[in-house]
Amino acid sequence: MRRLQPKSMVASVIGFADQLQITHLKIQQSIAKAKPDGLIIDIEGLENVQLGQGGDLQPLQIQDIYEQTGVFYYRSKNPEGGFQNPPIRSIENQIRNINELVSLYNHYLRMIRDATGINEVVDGSTPKGDALVGVRQQAIDASNNATYDITHSSMVLFKKVCEDIIKCLQILPTDAVIYRVYENAIGKANMEVLSSFADLPMYNFGVKVVTEMNDVDKAYLEANIQASLSQKEIDLEDAMAIRKLKDVDQAERLLLVRRKKRIRQNQELAAQNSQMQAQANQQTAMVTSQAKIQELQAQAQLEAQKIQLETQSKSQLLQTEYMLKMELAKLEAEMRNMVSDGDKMFREQLEDKKEKAKDERVKAQAVEQSKLISQRKGERGELLSADEELMNSIFGGQQQTQNEQG
Repeated sequence: MRRLQPKSMVASVIGFADQLQITHLKIQQSIAKAKPDGLIIDIEGLENVQLGQGGDLQPLQIQDIYEQTGVFYYRSKNPEGGFQNPPIRSIENQIRNINELVSLYNHYLRMIRDATGINEVVDGSTPKGDALVGVRQQAIDASNNATYDITHSSMVLFKKVCEDIIKCLQILPTDAVIYRVYENAIGKANMEVLSSFADLPMYNFGVKVVTEMNDVDKAYLEANIQASLSQKEIDLEDAMAIRKLKDVDQAERLLLVRRKKRIRQNQELAAQNSQMQAQANQQTAMVTSQAKIQELQAQAQLEAQKIQLETQSKSQLLQTEYMLKMELAKLEAEMRNMVSDGDKMFREQLEDKKEKAKDERVKAQAVEQSKLISQRKGERGELLSADEELMNSIFGGQQQTQNEQG
């Protein structure tokens, strides 16, 4: 504070910036005045250098040979006979006081960083891969504390503008042209809400302006988003919308709203799924019962058909059996008739045979008796049997035929 007036950050670094610019100009001046690379040539060491039949070479000729070929010819002994250094030596280019000027430039740059609070970690001028995360975070926090007034100045101005808008809306009449313009711009309903400010005091409106999320808030919000995503409480689109918000409070409220909405949708979906599952189970049960009924009906039909086929087969079997029995009875009757006829004929033949046998026996007995009687009386020859008579007749006829032929 000087004379009760705050000194801005820019004003505090103007002197360092001027010295930084002056140092830069001095560095440019030193670079402009810097001499190019040159040579130190000892002319006496290059005199009377003989190279064969061409004669002696002059110093300029030897210099041309050196620059064109890189080969350097000189006399190692002076006219007195002593040894001498190489007559040509290079002069390196040097910028006068360049190191001191660079150090001075870095000094004023550090002064500006100390005055503004923007260190090497924040501006990224000298990032270090081996720097610890905690050290870098401390440097960032220190820079944020130093530049707090500048980074939050826009928020302060925004807050003042909002307060002025509320004051203007409190005294804005409904029949004004600007009221109708606002009504066409933001809608009638929103304008009615804003018009209610006229009935409330100013302190009832908490105009709050917050800054963007820092790394800690982002990490905390991201952890909540990942936890919600892992539990399937929000979708990927919800996570993208939440990450786009700059206010951590708004992001958390949006996360809460989306989680509740997603949970409600999951509950409704679960209820629908359970209802659909119940309907599917009911339909499955109905289909199963219908299938069982159809199966029972099919089994009943098969049983009826089986019984009908068995009945038909039994009736056909009985009919066939009856027919066979009738045919068998006919055959038996025919066989009985044939047997009876055969028996009758057999009996008749048997009777005939018996009678013939009886006659033959009687005749044989008579023949035997006749033989006995004839033999006893000696009146006639013996009576022959029927077979003997037959044989005699056959042989007797043959003898008569032979006699007639002779």
